[in-house]
Amino acid sequence: MDIIRFPLEDLLGDGIIRESDFRASLAKLDLTPYRDQPVMVPWIHKQEIPIWVYLMAVAKLAPVVAVLSFGEPCSPIALVQNKRVGSANFEDS
Repeated sequence: MDIIRFPLEDLLGDGIIRESDFRASLAKLDLTPYRDQPVMVPWIHKQEIPIWVYLMAVAKLAPVVAVLSFGEPCSPIALVQNKRVGSANFEDS
């Protein structure tokens, strides 16, 4: 099972990040593709992202994913583990 990259950039919009707009985008998000899957919230290097953006994304995803990681694909940091998973490529054990 491969890690699914959460498309955080798609929820941010262009320019200034507004909390109300981000909350609305996050609320409309279909979580079905992420259910019981290993998911990674990426660190975005291209612009300054407020920490609350990452925290809200983690709070939304944590209850439904198998494993929630943060960072970069080469070295993700596991934040939440709801389901026992195997090796680094997250194959079921």
